Amino acid sequence: MKNDSSSQTNDLSAAFLIARKSITRGGKSTLFLLILVLSLSFFEMMVITGIISGVYQEMINSAKNLLSSDIIISPRTQPQIKEFIDEQTKVRAQIETIPGVVATARHYIAAGALSFDKDKNGKFKTVSGLVVGIDPGEEEQVLSTTSRLLLDGKNLDAADTDQIMIGSAMAGGYKAKTSDDLGGVKVGDKVRLAYSNGVAKAYTVKGIYDDTMRSGQIFITANEAESILSVHDSASQIMVKTDSTLRSDDFYVAKIKSMFPELKVQDYNIFLGQLTDFLAAINMISVILSVISILVAAIVIFVIIYVNALNKRRQIGILKAIGIKQSIIINAYIMQSLFYTFFGVIIGLALVFCITVPFLKAHPLVLVANLANLTLYYTPVKIAVAISSFFVAGYLAGRIPAWMVAKQDIIKAIWG
Repeated sequence: MKNDSSSQTNDLSAAFLIARKSITRGGKSTLFLLILVLSLSFFEMMVITGIISGVYQEMINSAKNLLSSDIIISPRTQPQIKEFIDEQTKVRAQIETIPGVVATARHYIAAGALSFDKDKNGKFKTVSGLVVGIDPGEEEQVLSTTSRLLLDGKNLDAADTDQIMIGSAMAGGYKAKTSDDLGGVKVGDKVRLAYSNGVAKAYTVKGIYDDTMRSGQIFITANEAESILSVHDSASQIMVKTDSTLRSDDFYVAKIKSMFPELKVQDYNIFLGQLTDFLAAINMISVILSVISILVAAIVIFVIIYVNALNKRRQIGILKAIGIKQSIIINAYIMQSLFYTFFGVIIGLALVFCITVPFLKAHPLVLVANLANLTLYYTPVKIAVAISSFFVAGYLAGRIPAWMVAKQDIIKAIWG
């Protein structure tokens, strides 16, 4: 066993010596260009996957911050459908005892039709929307639709009963004109809101938010919603904000279900809808482009190693003739390949994390105003997979051409 171990050590030392000589005696310009190509290939792979992952994460965050929060709790559907969650204060208090739950808030949901007489001539234009009753102070802790996206006016106060907030897509104007908007509602204008239960009431528009996602939500206070719907201490939905770094969403969903088996508990994915297919598609594109980058790097190394080995066939033949094992020669070229790969990866990582990421943080590129910026998003696992894939490609790109040349007959190799 000791002899085998000693022999392997000697073989690796010999391979390292041959590889070092080949690298140091090679052209410096060729070495520089090879490492530059590899570093740019790795950089391209990391940037592309980072951008796609960033877009994916920004969409998820936008959905969670503006539409759903992390967990959505709805009234029971079995054995009998209920419209509201009763005693929502107690329900939320119990949910907030779960470690990792940051905050909760309630929503009242109702269908409504908003009408506006722009020219004050009795001709109303009407647009349907979703009326959402909120507690403004609590809402800030779980969602930021009205505060973060406020374009004009002010946010609702808890005591407001005759004021509402609407989105820019519904109001019209604010660079969000659509074919089914109200024609240009401004802060301070009077509108009429008809609820699905038959109640109709006039309101003053207190604020207009940037409805980039075209959600068509009309916000009133929870107190006003209770008055309109004739309920008390209830909720159509309870939104739950969680600490995802502490526990997974699945944990929180399961925990809440165990506390309230009669309620419907779901995570934010229900709000993604068809967006899920789109996100899956861009992830697939990311994988394809990453594979292409790795193949480009592998082909570059393969060609360099193969050409180098072909040019040194006579030297390889002489080495084999004086007793150098074929495996030592192959390992020498593998070490060369891994040397190039190592510096390509190091420089590529430096370009990503020392230049690109800080630059985008200092000068963010806006994808959708007030909604998503171009960011690079990485997880330790994705970084490890990218580096490992590159090294595997470098290993194979060095081993295969070296084996193809080194396996030749000694005499043929010496004579070329």
